[in-house]
Order: sequence, then structure tokens, then C-alpha cells
Amino acid sequence: MRPIALFLVILLIVPVPAWAEEEDSPAEKKANGLWGPTPLGQLTPSESVVLNLEECIQRTITSNRELLVIDQEIQTAQEKEDEVHKIGYPVLEYEYNVGPAPKDVSRAVDSFFSGELTVFNKLKLGLGVPLQTFGKVNKGRELASLGIRAEKEKKEGKKTELALKVSQLYYGVLLAREVRRLIKTARDELAKQIEKRETRGGGDPTALLKMKLFRAELERRMEEIDKKEIMAKEALRILIDVGPSVRFEIASDRLRQVSKRVAPFEKYREAALHDRRDLKQLDILTEVRSQRAALEKLLPFPNLGVGAFFEMGRTPDVTGITTTDDFSDPLNFTRAGFGLRLAGQFDFHATASRIRQARSELFKTKIQRELARDGAILEVKEAYLNAKNIEQEIERTEEAEKLSRQLLFLTQSNYDIGLAEAKDLIEALQSFLEARGKFFEAVFNYNVAIATLDHKTGRTPQ
Repeated sequence: MRPIALFLVILLIVPVPAWAEEEDSPAEKKANGLWGPTPLGQLTPSESVVLNLEECIQRTITSNRELLVIDQEIQTAQEKEDEVHKIGYPVLEYEYNVGPAPKDVSRAVDSFFSGELTVFNKLKLGLGVPLQTFGKVNKGRELASLGIRAEKEKKEGKKTELALKVSQLYYGVLLAREVRRLIKTARDELAKQIEKRETRGGGDPTALLKMKLFRAELERRMEEIDKKEIMAKEALRILIDVGPSVRFEIASDRLRQVSKRVAPFEKYREAALHDRRDLKQLDILTEVRSQRAALEKLLPFPNLGVGAFFEMGRTPDVTGITTTDDFSDPLNFTRAGFGLRLAGQFDFHATASRIRQARSELFKTKIQRELARDGAILEVKEAYLNAKNIEQEIERTEEAEKLSRQLLFLTQSNYDIGLAEAKDLIEALQSFLEARGKFFEAVFNYNVAIATLDHKTGRTPQ
């Protein structure tokens, strides 16, 4: 049994060189076997894309479809701002009416019901140019501009959220491959030893059965890990917008701890209060509430404009009309005019009520903003504490790995001289695999914790 332990320890400690890796990971081969490189499983991938983490994030924040949706919302807000710019722009109104009319107006009812009808046509055009709204349009412009700013901050916040998701999935794929590589090494060597013992014959059959059970358990764990890798990689493919006909692979071959270390807490606190997009959106919302309260005060003021109209009616073959001038004839006329228009509405009770509502909304938003700031600091504290704890966890798992390695050697020695049973050796090997796996998990958690800190402080990927 000594060769199995020595072989496992050496292979699990020393990284496998890149040239020794398979062209496709086992999980990728399994996925291609299930649904192929395309939904139909018939086409050959037309191109290959290999991306590292930074490239995945860059691709996500430039081509992710969720961000494209927000771009359209920004465009909508910009069009609303353009719509508000109405001072000096003419507004044309038009109206056309057509219908039956009696031929003899002097006996209109008898003529209509006896079928003596003609056709009445009326065309009306109106042209108005707003000149002054006494501040209402300016307030509308400011509100529209704030809407654009809010949508842009929403997009930046979505970028930080997507960057965190990409980091989690990218490191998740690497974690799955590290753990699978670890378990596969143990399973393959166990299979060789089982085959040797079965070929040689003799020995303790109980020990052989325990080795077979352990091998089956390792294979079950590999299946679970393959499933997690497949789903993580497919989710990453969607986020970075890589089509199913493109072969996608991540550039990293090993899960390593990121070089970035946890800075003092005050740095993250200041960054969160200054850069978090949700806080900036609440700042904008507070300003919007303030501008709306000011707009309510301006609504009773009148609107001033200049306008003109042209109106024409034609009804052929009409008799019995006593007035034939253009301004009195209801059926045949041509009219036109122009002038200034000053219009408004004073409703003191309704206006005072709307102003009070606007002030109440403003006060509520200010409270929500203060609560959000406190909540943001709390989230940063939690993320910071988590990162610091995981830093210590990495040190503990490294120490646990060393101890489990020593236990494996001692158990192997005792087994060779008959002081330990096969189950003791298997348990020692399980302990080593578990300790090594926890170390990889701690590295994964630390890398994600650093990415989470960036997200909670509002750091936008560039």
C-alpha cells in the first residue's frame, strides 16, 4: 500500500503542467455529449474564444444584453428631455369633418328625412407657438436631465453587479476543476491498486471492498463537480454573450489567490459613500423630489403663446341659407385669424394639497437616503469582516493540509508494520483530500470576497 500514498501525495502537491491537461475538460466533453456545441448538436464550432477574468468582465460590461436594455432606457429618457424643449417650437393642430347635410336648410328636418342630402366638409388648421411658461419648462428640463443621470447611474451599478457575477462563475469553474483534478488523482491510483490486488489475489477481502466503496464515492463526487462546472461555465457564457456555436474556454488553468490584499476599513467606507450607485440614485431622487415641489408652486402661473387658425367649410347644392358671410354661414365659409393667448388655472386648494404632498415625498426620500447610507456601510462592514476571516481561513487550511499530510505518512507507516488497518489508511487519505479541498475552497472564497468588496464599494470595472 505504500506506493499509493506516496504517489497521491506527490501528485496532489505538485501542479500538473499545462501540457498534461486534456484539450477539453471532462465537464466540457460531457456537456458537448449532452447538447453539443450548438442547441442542435450538429454544427462544428466556427471559432474559439479563450478569455481571462479581466477579458470576461470587459466583454460583459460592453455587450451584455441587460446593459443593452438599460441603454434603451437611457435613450428613452433623452427623448423625454428633448420633448420638454418646446418653447419657440410651433405646434400644428388639424381637424377634418365630413357628414350628410340637408339640401334645403329652410326645412332642414323634412329635407334630411326625405333623403334630400348633400355632403358637408370642414377643414380646420391651428398653429400655436409657446412663448413663455414662467419657469415650468425649465423645471421640466431639469427633471428630464435628472432622469437621464439616474438611468446612467443605474447602468454603472449594473456593471458592478455583473462584474461580481462573472468573478464568482469564473473562480467557480477553476474551483471545480481543481477539486476534480484532486479527486481524479486519488480515484485513478485506487483503481490501479484494486486491479493489482485482484490480479495478485489473497490478502484481506474486507480491505479490498472498502477500497472499492471509497472509489465509488470518489466517482460520485466527480459527477457532482462536473455538473457544477458545466452550469457555471454555461452561465458565464450567457453573461459574456458568447454564442453556442463558439467554443469558449477560460485562460486560467489553476485557481490561485489574487494578489490584492484587504485594505484598511476606512478606505472602503469612504469609497462606498462616494461611489455606490444606489446611493447616487437616491441623491438624484432627492433632487427630483425637490424640483417637483418647486414645479408645483409654478403650475398656477399662466402660459403665454401666439397662434393662428384657418378654417374652411364647403357644402355644395345647399338652398335656404339666409346668411352668406364667412363668419355667419355654418355650411360654406372661409375663416382665418391670429393673436396672443394667455391661459392658466388658479385652484388654491388643489395646488396647496399637491405642494404638501411633494414636500412629504421629499422628506420621505431624505430619510430613505440616510437609511440607505447606513445600510451601505453595514454591507461594507460585513464584506470586509468576511474577507478578513477568509484570510485567516486560508492560513488555517494550509496548516490543516500539512497536518493531514503528516497523518497520511504516519498511518501508511503503521499500516506497513501491521499497527493500522485499511480503514485507517482510507480515513487518512480522505482527511488529506478534504483538507486540500478546503484550501481550494478558501482560495475561491477569498477571491470572491475581494470582488464582493469592490461591488459593495461601488467600484466600476473600467
